[in-house]
Amino acid sequence: MQNKKITVFGATGKIGSELIALLSAAGIETIAISRNPDKAIRMPCVQWVQADMSSRESLYKTMEDADTVFLLSGHNPDFVEEQSNVISVARELGVKHIVKLSSAAADKDSPFSIARVHGEVEEILRNAGIANTLLRPTGMMQNWLGELAHSVKTEGKIYDATGEGKRAYVDIRDIAEVAFRILLQPEPHAGHSYFLTGGTAVNYGEVAETISRITNQNVTFVSLSIEELRQRMQQQGKPEWVINTLLAYTQLQRDGKTAAVSTDVETVLHQPARTINDFFRDYKNAFLK
Repeated sequence: MQNKKITVFGATGKIGSELIALLSAAGIETIAISRNPDKAIRMPCVQWVQADMSSRESLYKTMEDADTVFLLSGHNPDFVEEQSNVISVARELGVKHIVKLSSAAADKDSPFSIARVHGEVEEILRNAGIANTLLRPTGMMQNWLGELAHSVKTEGKIYDATGEGKRAYVDIRDIAEVAFRILLQPEPHAGHSYFLTGGTAVNYGEVAETISRITNQNVTFVSLSIEELRQRMQQQGKPEWVINTLLAYTQLQRDGKTAAVSTDVETVLHQPARTINDFFRDYKNAFLK
């Protein structure tokens, strides 16, 4: 068991909040970082620290007692600078290991912003001289709790332009558990990149069938064209760069290029990744009309 604390950036997000709950339950002294202290969730063994990743000076207090850091932040125009600041201060303070939440598509030469910035930060981390582990999840099941759940509840429909293309969506709880295991014993995972997926690739027709069966209500998949999806997102007021990035990932799935399934979750956790059946059973109420 490690003596020093674990620092978690992005502690109030979906993955971060699951992770600090696991650390707290295990009695691990944790420093949880948030820009906004009003979002802090009080729990045993968790010390909340307010900091801004764009300010190097604010970061020293976040890692002065930590050997290990979980690095996650939301996407914004300063993403690379902010994560680079954390890596730089971590190196200065003698942090021994960084676990970075990256992207399955990470590539510093990618034309798509999310994939590109993760790729750029991965390279900075590799060159920083700190032991590290990269977590590269594919599409996340909990993203279905937003717009998709709303359209299921109000219309009994799922709208998407992925056609019959499949993806092995991963449950955020599995991502958090993988991060938890690695943070507790990081040495065996140094230098590893883990591609985190669910155990089976599915398309949205199969998602609709699963929701129908578990909720005992009729849910259908409405297959849109790429242009129809673009117009739908524009009407929702999404920024153009977000629309272009989402459409690029949609096109890849539509073209059958995202169906890869990895066993990395099972490798780290010694148990199979959660399935969409597990997810929809656990979150059933979010999809009931």
